[in-house]
Amino acid sequence: MGYSSVDSVKRILRVLDSSSNNQYKVRMSDSYDLPESYSSNSGDIGLSGIDTISSSYAGSEFWSIKFTSSTGFTLYRGEGETLEDGTGSISSTFTSTSGIIKISSDDWYGTAAAGDKIKFRTSSNISEDDADEFISDADAVIDGILNKVMEISSLPKRIPTLIEKASMYLSANLIFQSVFSNVNTDNLPAIVRRWHSFAIDLVNSYLEGISGKALAKYSRYGRFQSREPLFEKVGIDEASGIEGFKGEVDAVNEEYDTDYNNKESLGAT
Repeated sequence: MGYSSVDSVKRILRVLDSSSNNQYKVRMSDSYDLPESYSSNSGDIGLSGIDTISSSYAGSEFWSIKFTSSTGFTLYRGEGETLEDGTGSISSTFTSTSGIIKISSDDWYGTAAAGDKIKFRTSSNISEDDADEFISDADAVIDGILNKVMEISSLPKRIPTLIEKASMYLSANLIFQSVFSNVNTDNLPAIVRRWHSFAIDLVNSYLEGISGKALAKYSRYGRFQSREPLFEKVGIDEASGIEGFKGEVDAVNEEYDTDYNNKESLGAT
């Protein structure tokens, strides 16, 4: 399971829908133009929408439905009526032969006559399955950052909000760059470029938020685990030579320090 979902990433990408430059719109498998009945139809049959489009599908294609009776129809894929993709009835759920299109019986309204037609167009430029793979790629990048400081297995079972958001924004950035790979990086919409840096900032904010609290427990490296116990055992505020700390090491009468105290006394005489 990823840190985020395809639906949550869609929410981030949806901001591009309202952009003045609509050429940068990312459309996933379930994107299509609403079905439209032909004006030449004898009946008033209509289709309110497509129930499901396969998550593995991506493409911009013309589809048409032609009724062979008041209830039966044939789905054609592409312009013209040469490539059949299954036959069905308005009284039951229909799944195309290709498995791409699924129409629910609840989506039909009105009455059909033989010869009536309905058309629609699928309009996706990336499949949801591919988008899910990009989420995995984004999560791998996030794990790489986290793994420098903590064991990934130490993350709470409930995905932290900052990590989930980081995955959403980084995934959106990777998906956009894949769909519009021909666009020069300098010409990417400013908001898309910010998604990457914002995602990294969110991961760093998460790490900073647990610093000094649970970070020592999660830490991969011994120096994080041992620093606090060292201070407690020696009993000093400052230690010379430890990661930039400055100060004098005071002699103490702990058992482990006995030899040091003796040498110091001898040196003094």
